[in-house]
Amino acid sequence: MACNFSFPSSLSLDIFPTKPKSKNPKNTQKFQFCTPFSCKNQIFNPENEDRNKNQNSKRPHLGLLTIPVTLTIISTSLAQKPAFAATKVASGKKKKSQKKTQEALTPEQLKKWSKDLPIVSDRIAYTEIFSLKDEGKLKHVIKSPSGSLRQKAEPVLVVLEDSRVLRTVLPSLDSNRKFWESWDELKIDSLCVNAYTPPLKKPEVPNPYLGFLWRVPASMLSTFRPKKESKRAAEIRRAREELKRQRKEELEKMREESEMMEKAMDMQKKEEERRRKKEIRLQKYEESLQDARDNYRYMANVWENLAKDSTVATGLGIVFFVIFYRTVVLNYRRQKKDYEDRLKIEKAEREERKKLRQLERELEGLEGADDEIEQGEAEQNPHLKMAMQFMKSGARVRRAYGKGLPQYLERGVDVKFSDVAGLGKIRLELEEIVKFFTHGEMYRRRGVRIPGGILLCGPPGVGKTLLAKAVAGEAGVNFFSISASQFVEIYVGVGASRVRSLYQEAKDNAPSVVFIDELDAVGRERGLIKGSGGQERDATLNQLLVCLDGFEGRGNVITIASTNRPDILDPALVRPGRFDRKIFIPKPGLIGRMEILKVHARKKPMADDVDYLAVASMTDGMVGAELANIVEVAAINMMRDGRTEITTDDLLQAAQIEERGMLDRKERSPETWRQVAINEAAMAVVAVNFPDLKNIEFVTIAPRAGRELGYVRMKMDHMKFKEGMLSRQSLLDHITVQLAPRAADELWCGEGQVRKTLQHPLLFVGNVKLARRGTGILMMLCADSDVSLLGYVYIFVRLSVLYM
Repeated sequence: MACNFSFPSSLSLDIFPTKPKSKNPKNTQKFQFCTPFSCKNQIFNPENEDRNKNQNSKRPHLGLLTIPVTLTIISTSLAQKPAFAATKVASGKKKKSQKKTQEALTPEQLKKWSKDLPIVSDRIAYTEIFSLKDEGKLKHVIKSPSGSLRQKAEPVLVVLEDSRVLRTVLPSLDSNRKFWESWDELKIDSLCVNAYTPPLKKPEVPNPYLGFLWRVPASMLSTFRPKKESKRAAEIRRAREELKRQRKEELEKMREESEMMEKAMDMQKKEEERRRKKEIRLQKYEESLQDARDNYRYMANVWENLAKDSTVATGLGIVFFVIFYRTVVLNYRRQKKDYEDRLKIEKAEREERKKLRQLERELEGLEGADDEIEQGEAEQNPHLKMAMQFMKSGARVRRAYGKGLPQYLERGVDVKFSDVAGLGKIRLELEEIVKFFTHGEMYRRRGVRIPGGILLCGPPGVGKTLLAKAVAGEAGVNFFSISASQFVEIYVGVGASRVRSLYQEAKDNAPSVVFIDELDAVGRERGLIKGSGGQERDATLNQLLVCLDGFEGRGNVITIASTNRPDILDPALVRPGRFDRKIFIPKPGLIGRMEILKVHARKKPMADDVDYLAVASMTDGMVGAELANIVEVAAINMMRDGRTEITTDDLLQAAQIEERGMLDRKERSPETWRQVAINEAAMAVVAVNFPDLKNIEFVTIAPRAGRELGYVRMKMDHMKFKEGMLSRQSLLDHITVQLAPRAADELWCGEGQVRKTLQHPLLFVGNVKLARRGTGILMMLCADSDVSLLGYVYIFVRLSVLYM
């Protein structure tokens, strides 16, 4: 049939129809078209053109485009009812079309009628429509009149310039919004097809006798079936939904814009505040820099005046003379006296040995004569010969009895690894040393050289001696222990003799462990000490080196030494072959301190709710010996109070006693208590503002061990502080916290009215050692600064003199 069609723009919502459903599954993917024939279209009439312009002017910004098309389509796959074949009138008014009687075709007539029609079998992706449009190959896009685009996915037909027909499915607006935006930008026209298939003639089937009964349920259901929505109502509903969606998008856009404006205003305020603070800091920095320069000039003048003053030079000369006299003259006299005493002792020993030799010679002469007489008689008398042999055997027994037990052997060593806690991975190395004793043959059979010496390094109190006893106890071998200071005495050769005696006893009682405590007492680098004392020390060290070489690789005697100063030991002593293993034992961490406390609390009456974690966090930096003392002090406090269990409070109080000393309960005036509270509160308030010092555990004004001030305990990284890994800002933070009491005193009493009673502990330069450390910190501070070092040093020296 011939129809008139218009091509509206892509903004129309009811242009593209859905693919009509076909009951025949074979025809679901087959579309046939007849050859179109041309006819006149009413769109080109002047009246219709004016009317279309008026209608387009009523739609703002739609950009409608009309194209005259006349197309005759007969399709088996897009089958429509004859009622859908009504043509659109250009006037826009609805006109009732006269229904014409459609003649039904038989199957043979329909087959002949649809002969030579094209079959739509190729499919393309919907995104290729844009590429075909750009290449100029796209002619029409045809949809079914009963469908609505953008609401859901709809099948359409794509007609190309070469009369080929392709098939695709357009997505919905919700699933792919960008596609429809591109569709609107390209202004792709669509063709609404009103096509139908001629009806088929129904076969004549005789009606059954009771055929009217099937209409009864259908009529009953039709009463309850909802009324079908009209096309006009559907359009109004879709328009309302579109309006709601647009309003929602506008509100969302306005909300986002308002949020962006608020964020921009907040950022601007923050930037202004940051700029203002930066200016204030810069101003303060310039003021402090100017003060330092003024102090530098002042101190330069002071030192210049002191250098020109003859009285100062005389005083310094007297001081250096006193130091020289004490270090040189007095030491020389002391050494001379020791040398004379040693000569007298040696002379007396020589005389005593001479007398003993004379006495022995006299006794040998008499015994020789008696032996000759007894020998002659013994040859004649067999009973006398047996008596002499018996007496000789008794002499041997007496000589064996005179030897006695080993001198350096420690008996009753029953320490296991379970008695030592807080080791971590160090325990694996110690267990390997135990295997050298228990499975030594396995190592020797595989050619592994067993180390002859193990050096334990670490701060005092970490348990080096206890670890050596644990190795011997775990391996079940003898334990020989001696302090290195016992080797050297005033007599020449005593040190080397004792070293030989120690290792001879260890060899006779092998397998064994030889433990030398404080090795740095005898193992210092040779040649540093002049005189006879240094020679004796060097001889003792040489003998120790020889003994260590004698047991290398055998595994029957292993030497374990401990020291706090491995850096001053002789290089020949710590080389591989003598001390092969060097094990560093650090201070225990949080978990290690908990384990150590639990080990020492095994035989104590502990309460069930003891918080070992709190006690371990309070004892940061303490070693095993201090933790053991804390448990003992807590037990004594429990007995003093008459209780039966040790609580967490007892352990915490013992930790404070171990760290700061006993409470000082002497009376103080209210003014003194107020001053102490001001000082400690100032330090706490200032420390909270710095990242390295903000973790404050507690603040107290109760003095301990004769100290006048209280205590502010801050939890900080001791490793960072001791290893020198603090930044410049961290050092300045520490100095600021120490100077906080002085600033609080000025605020409380007024400038120039600072109290002098409690000023000396306000800085950490209370003694000479800390003063040197403070000077070193200042040198680090000024290394990358343009501020003079002398200015900062002057500040510290002046404050230390005032407060000390």
